[in-house]
Amino acid sequence: MNPIFVLLHTFTHCLINALANDSGYSNASIREKIYCSKYFSDTAPKMAGILIYTASGDSEGSLGGLVRQGMPGRIENIIYQAINEAKWCASDPVCIQSTGQGQDGCNLAACHNCALLPETSCENKNMYLDRGLMIGTLDD
Repeated sequence: MNPIFVLLHTFTHCLINALANDSGYSNASIREKIYCSKYFSDTAPKMAGILIYTASGDSEGSLGGLVRQGMPGRIENIIYQAINEAKWCASDPVCIQSTGQGQDGCNLAACHNCALLPETSCENKNMYLDRGLMIGTLDD
């Protein structure tokens, strides 16, 4: 698995949680799309990006509320909040020291308290997540 993909995927989950806190949407209403080669390959296009979206506005929030969070002057605070909240999990130190958890042990430092999202939000079945790539581990 490409560590850049794992980093982007984890960052996106943390960003969705931070956006949900400020936009009026629940994290189940916000979805992700990761643009990155999942596996190392000489022939795969070199790309890395994320798309965070919601299908429609509803009673939970307004589409404008989510769009407004992405404007310059606001998105920087949301990114800072996402990274800062990822530094501690309610299940730490167990979560940050994990050597494999979740489906098929594909997640390292990621659990329902910190990085996992509802299944409707994650296109990758909440697999390949690791907060340690974002914030470091207890060892470094």
